[in-house]
Amino acid sequence: MEETRKKKQSNKNWVTIRDVARHCNVGKSTVSRVLNGNLNEFPVSEAMIERVKNAAEELGYRPNWMARVMSDKRTHLIGLSCFYTDSPNRSPDRKAFERHALWWAVDIILSLPEFEDYDLVIHYRKESPDKPLKPSDFKSDLFDGMIYLSPSDEHLEFLDMASEDFPIVLIGQVAGAEERMPCVDINNRKMARQAVDHLIGLGRRNILMLVPEKLKHLNCMPDRQHGYRDALAENGIQIPDESIHTVRCLKDHVDAFFENVHRLEEVDAIFCATDDLAALCIAPLQAMGYRIPEDIALMGFGNSLICKGTSPALSSVHLPEEKHVNTAASLLLKILNKEIPYEPGFHEIEAELVIRESTEETKPA
Repeated sequence: MEETRKKKQSNKNWVTIRDVARHCNVGKSTVSRVLNGNLNEFPVSEAMIERVKNAAEELGYRPNWMARVMSDKRTHLIGLSCFYTDSPNRSPDRKAFERHALWWAVDIILSLPEFEDYDLVIHYRKESPDKPLKPSDFKSDLFDGMIYLSPSDEHLEFLDMASEDFPIVLIGQVAGAEERMPCVDINNRKMARQAVDHLIGLGRRNILMLVPEKLKHLNCMPDRQHGYRDALAENGIQIPDESIHTVRCLKDHVDAFFENVHRLEEVDAIFCATDDLAALCIAPLQAMGYRIPEDIALMGFGNSLICKGTSPALSSVHLPEEKHVNTAASLLLKILNKEIPYEPGFHEIEAELVIRESTEETKPA
């Protein structure tokens, strides 16, 4: 028993502020101010600052997390919230998309130099169609703040959770969110309108829009559809009843769509809400004898790596995903560090069209 007690004691021989103070022959309060960066209250000489920091490094001092929490009333933990739905209809495609959205965000946030004073915690919020989220589901007592991914219209409880004491920065948009919290996103409606305007500028008038079934739940998809309709209406083009189609983003489903779509011979352009869906359109159209872009111009959305690898290469809307996450994380850190106030509003990330072979202007034969 005695040996076990000694072993436990030896494992707890961590270096404390008291040890650093004794080493430097100064008070604990001076060491605490230097190591915690609280130098405004009382002046500390540059020589003493260097002396304390060198001693801390030499002795192997590491901040005690619990002591830090007790001292400044902050955990220095930031939640990255993504949803998990227990719906039995949750497809493998949707699961894959959710994992991708989460881990590219993690990688970008952890690479930020200003994030070094914080730790990132993955926060899975379990969304159920018939069960609202409770305040305790957001763990506001654990996190200093939260970056909120993939908002859904079915669960808007996070709007009531956001406050100065628990700041939430939203990546994406839902109705009314920008009046309650900072929202970071591109203007999906504007960029979809620009993409369709480009097709119309090529002389195309019979333009279909295809939306991937796996992503139709995302709030950006209705905005892209509104942008498509805006462009047609502003150019005096009548919008057919069946101008927008939802298609499963799999080869067999896309092939079957083109085999059965009504009056395809009249279509002269297709605007797809994602690049992977646009890429799947190429082979069946070519197999049916349609030339891209001479007969049918094709536009994607996202400017993913697939755009350069298709033949013809795909035109698309470039989404600066890294800037999305960088902006949201930097905004939250500035709020937590009291550099800026916590204010609602929309922070637009500029996007742009990238024109490639699939929508090149063609000369009449």
